[in-house]
Formats: sequence, structure tokens, C-alpha cells
Amino acid sequence: MQQPQWAVGFNDSDPNTPSKSMQTASDLSPEKFVLGERHNHVSGAATLESLVKSNRFLALSLPNCPQCDELKQALVGRGVPSDVFVKWDKADPRYPELKAALGKHAGGSFTFPQVFAAGEYQGGFDVVMNKLEAGAFDDIFEDDFGIVATTVSRIVEQHPMVVFSLPNCPQCDELCSYLVQKGLPVEKIFMKWDKGKREYPALKAQLIRLMGKDKFTFPQTFINSEYQGDFDEVIAKADARQYDDIFVEHFGITPSAPIVEVPTAAIAFDDDF
Repeated sequence: MQQPQWAVGFNDSDPNTPSKSMQTASDLSPEKFVLGERHNHVSGAATLESLVKSNRFLALSLPNCPQCDELKQALVGRGVPSDVFVKWDKADPRYPELKAALGKHAGGSFTFPQVFAAGEYQGGFDVVMNKLEAGAFDDIFEDDFGIVATTVSRIVEQHPMVVFSLPNCPQCDELCSYLVQKGLPVEKIFMKWDKGKREYPALKAQLIRLMGKDKFTFPQTFINSEYQGDFDEVIAKADARQYDDIFVEHFGITPSAPIVEVPTAAIAFDDDF
């Protein structure tokens, strides 16, 4: 009887495939990982642990799963190979054991896909999609798959105006207050990065590529996908009413009289430099 397959891509008739009796959970890549009677001696917890350890990015999925397909499309669109997905079969007798092992990370009730990265549980579809959009996995994709990260350029292209900022940054707060006085929806404009998170170095490197300079202060602003400059440059352009038409077009803001110049005594440099 044909054994159930837990991941697409295993060629059962390939003469170059090592003897299955000699293969173990630890030496099989996701696309060649097969479960069934041959591996009944491997517990569900050990199977999951082995997959997580041997793959820096791992997406566990099911057949006919729309959210799995949507995540796969998003990842492939960024250049991630589809074999990061391991497809489980609910009809396999070992599925309950594996689901229980996964539930220790995902909770008692969960949906697929479920993702692990760098050996750590990342979450389900919604959480992972948000992390993907925020660039949380850019370093893994670059190191493991040679992918040039595009998170920052995507953000710039998808928003009519975006301001990259940091917490506890006086100039970021001043620019935010300035734009609030202009009537702009700053909650949709400001992208605040956390320098303590793993993705910050990768995001910063992408920002440097877009700006074309490696020394800068926050905030940094883009409008209509074009780089506008730092705090002083953006304030000067706004005071000169260079953005009036853009503010009307994208935010419906009626131009007003110039705002009194904001003090700039406290400068928040990116302290990486």
C-alpha cells in the first residue's frame, strides 16, 4: 500500500534517492520528508523538532488550505523557494500526534499555516503576514536564499507618503506634530522602527540603498516613492508649500498659511554612526 506523503516533491521511484530505511527525520529536507509506517518510531514531537532545527524558515500547511496558498504566493513573490512548505495530510494516522506537538507552540486551537523561523515559533497566517510585511524575515531570506530584500521599497511604493522614524526621537516627534497641524493622518504616514528588533539592521541597510547615503538622521521621508530628505529638508519644502498639491491629492488637505518654524535644537542622530 502506498505510504502517505507529508510533503510534496518526494520521488519514490528515483534511483538516486537513498534507501528510505536509512533516512531519518534529521537528514531529510522538507520536500523529501515522508512520514508513515517507516517512521513510526519517531515521535510527533521529535519529528517537529527535527524539522524546525533543520530549516531556518519552515511553513507547516495542509492541502486545500486557502491561507496556506496565500502565504505561499506572498513568499514566492519575494523569491522564497516553495519547498519551505511542508504539507501535512490529515488522513494520515500520525496527524493527531503531530498536531498535538504543534499545539504546544500554537495553542489548543489553531489554523494553518503555522510558521517557524530561526528555530522559534512565529505564529499563524495573520501574525506571519504582518511580520513578513514588516521585514521580520529579511535577514533569513537573504542569508539562506540569496534574496535581495525589498521590504522598505515595497513600503515606499505602497504609500503616498511615508516617514521612517524611531522611538524617543525628538525630531521625529517634531515632524509628527508639524504634520498634525497640517491636518495629515500621521498614523498612516509614520513607520516607527525598533532598533532592538532583529530586523532593524536589514531594514536600515535597505533604507541606505534607497537614499544613496550611509550617514543620516531620523526621520527620513518619501513622497510618491521619491526621497524627500531629512527633518530640515522636509520642513523647508513644506514651509515653501511644495507639498500643497500632494497633500490635497492624497489626503484632501486644504492648504493653509505657513506654520511657525519648529525649533530644531534637539537633534536625534541615528546613534549607529
